[in-house]
Amino acid sequence: MRPGETLPLTVTLPKKQRIEVPEAVVRWSRGQEFAVENVLIEQHIHVRLQHYVNRLVREPERMSQLVLTAPNGNRRPF
Repeated sequence: MRPGETLPLTVTLPKKQRIEVPEAVVRWSRGQEFAVENVLIEQHIHVRLQHYVNRLVREPERMSQLVLTAPNGNRRPF
């Protein structure tokens, strides 16, 4: 992934719950690590995703339970 590239993402949460992000922009990438900014996301989905991110900040041991799936099918632990 390259900075500036746009892509949809699927965030798989614990218990196989999923959050679909229709459009995100890659802000930086380094090897297997990258950061994205959500560009096109409905408010209720944003709130749900923010809830889980906040929870990860408080409980970092849960981080390994999340998986990001890019449109090419690549799956990466969060």
